[in-house]
Amino acid sequence: MQNLKRSLSLCAVAATGFLAACVVKDNVPPPPPMKPKEEKVKTVEPDKPATETSAKPAEPAKPAEGAQDPLVAKGRELYNGNACAGCHGDKGQGVLPNAPKFTDANWQKQEKDEEIIASLKGAKAAQGMPAFKGGNGTDDEHKALVAYIRFLGKEAGK
Repeated sequence: MQNLKRSLSLCAVAATGFLAACVVKDNVPPPPPMKPKEEKVKTVEPDKPATETSAKPAEPAKPAEGAQDPLVAKGRELYNGNACAGCHGDKGQGVLPNAPKFTDANWQKQEKDEEIIASLKGAKAAQGMPAFKGGNGTDDEHKALVAYIRFLGKEAGK
């Protein structure tokens, strides 16, 4: 029994020490952010000795023009979140026979913004185009979707 009490006491002391070591103090600042290191790259040219040069990490690809426009970003979010791509395709290429191809330059020229908004409100329900959000979309949501649809047309024309 004496050994059991001693073992339990030792376990309690060890557990307390372990927990104390794991406690995070509030006054400890977070570590500084990591910066990419420059790498030394050996370049070799025929008939010349190898040399070391500094190489910087590659720059990230720049988003397409208009991709950072908040209205286009909101339109993309609405388009992808409301099953638009199911008929019109993820890039506006049109996947169902009656679904307009937003990538078609002629369609982009002919279709006015007001006509797109009317379709979103349910004007083309008879042709199979359901109203966006059952006809409960806001004017701002309609404008954002039009901006994204126009963006898809511009992207296809590049």
